[in-house]
Amino acid sequence: MAHDPARWAAVAPPLLQPLLDALSDSPLAFACYGADRRYLTISQTLADLNGLPPQAHLGLLPTDVLGPELGGAIEAAAARVLADGKPYREPEQRLSRGEWSGVRYLDSSWTPVRGADGEVLAVLAVVNDVTDRHRIADLLGSTQWRIGKLQTVARELAGALTIGEVRAAVAKLGQVTGASRVDLRLLDPVGRSPWPSPMRPARSPESDEATPHRPGSPSAPTVPPQRASVPRTAVEDDRWEWRTLAWPALLAAAVRDGRPCYLSDRAALCGRFPEAGEWAASAAPGAAEQAWAVLPLSTAVGPVGGLYLAYDAPRGFDEDDRAYLQALAGQCTMAVARARMHEREHRQVVSLQEAILPKRLPPLDGIDAAFRYIPGSLDTEVGGDWYDLFAFNDGRIGMVVGDVIGKGITAAAGMGRVRAALRALAFTDPAPSAVLTGLDRLFDATENAESLTTVVYAVLDPGSGALRMSDAGHLPLLVRQADGRARYLDADEDEAATPLGLSEERREHEVLLNPGDVVIGFSDGLVETRDAAITVGLERLRTAVERAPLVDLDTLLDHLVDEMLRDQEQDDDVTLLAVRIGG
Repeated sequence: MAHDPARWAAVAPPLLQPLLDALSDSPLAFACYGADRRYLTISQTLADLNGLPPQAHLGLLPTDVLGPELGGAIEAAAARVLADGKPYREPEQRLSRGEWSGVRYLDSSWTPVRGADGEVLAVLAVVNDVTDRHRIADLLGSTQWRIGKLQTVARELAGALTIGEVRAAVAKLGQVTGASRVDLRLLDPVGRSPWPSPMRPARSPESDEATPHRPGSPSAPTVPPQRASVPRTAVEDDRWEWRTLAWPALLAAAVRDGRPCYLSDRAALCGRFPEAGEWAASAAPGAAEQAWAVLPLSTAVGPVGGLYLAYDAPRGFDEDDRAYLQALAGQCTMAVARARMHEREHRQVVSLQEAILPKRLPPLDGIDAAFRYIPGSLDTEVGGDWYDLFAFNDGRIGMVVGDVIGKGITAAAGMGRVRAALRALAFTDPAPSAVLTGLDRLFDATENAESLTTVVYAVLDPGSGALRMSDAGHLPLLVRQADGRARYLDADEDEAATPLGLSEERREHEVLLNPGDVVIGFSDGLVETRDAAITVGLERLRTAVERAPLVDLDTLLDHLVDEMLRDQEQDDDVTLLAVRIGG
């Protein structure tokens, strides 16, 4: 940014120069004009737009630099603010100059710069080049372009698993439609309760606009309700009012009526809704929203919400435009329905897992125990993690952590079957190798290839400290020794074991633990990320265990969850089970 130091020092308030210096590296296009309307300062972005270096502007009138048409308009706007001291927004201008390739569209905001005594000393103008938005609007006339963009939007929405992701994809519709504002509003998913009867305004033959029912936001006109052609109960009115309280009035009306609403400019707004004339007349000439397309989102069971598109310049909506926008609305409707179904299934699977998994661990002699189970986030499918802890008649303890390979209801149900079978086999013969061999036979006889399951199972004698373990493709147990050091235990250090369903000879591994040692079993959701190999996660976990304060097991597990999941995107369920000897 460049400015005229001598003239600038005479008029610049102390706080303005630091602000403009902070903006100097931004893409913002702005200039400051003195009381004589000459340039005091100009940003590099605006100077580039004018096709001249910043220094070529300073001390000159805009007409000296830009010619009588554009320069005269700038001087007139500056003179207006200098005279009345009020902020001013210049309506969008269509301009063509020799230095530019084609036509440009600019809008600008003008703000007075006051001295300590309140006197207007200068004028700050911020210019916004909206040419690209017009180019996008022109491209809407191309059928091939529309189809390509519709496919792009469909791909974005098809990958959205949650309502939040749907909103993020819908936000990009502004780039596709040329809209300056895109707003997706959804009704609460309350099921198939009665809907209010549509409220129909008087229509012209070609009209497909609905009259708003209640006061709207500043961006949508306030229109008093008209008399309904079909009587409605007060309960229906109140229910609708409550559910759309924060919506733009046009959007609430379109969803309530079940028909799209297209308004090409403010004249069309006043023609369709005479009651909106006072609102439109009082709006500033340069107010942003000048045209609207509002579309309901409906499924077979009723409306789910609406799509609000606003444009900052008048525009027509021909038959192709309307078909295109309705196709976009259809894609949004399917994405919302799919996301709600996914979220509903996610809640069901979490509820199923929570019903199967123990809410608390049993009090067992000779040990302390704690667990953590954290379901995957909404944008991931819940898997089949489980944990278990139980005692045998001779005082030994069975400890299990497993994971059914798969997602959703199928994985959760499979986890329940395997957990029950493991317990039954363990109480018949507690030996880890015998239990996993029995599970292999069960899988060979009853489960399919999609039900592969990893599990680590150990039997601990709290009196002697002997721990015998066997695993089927699961991650190793981690031992934090009483002296603070941590190490991994593998049932077979020479060869990785296969999951259940891929039968092999199951081996056992025995270690001797000391009082105060803590054995930790965990699932891959704790250590596996998209950006790093699992070996990196395992080393991070070992380091976190060694650094953890061991006040009690709950504190230890909270520390591990925080250390491992902080700043990480959780892609899977997370399960931990910790047992300390000599508690």
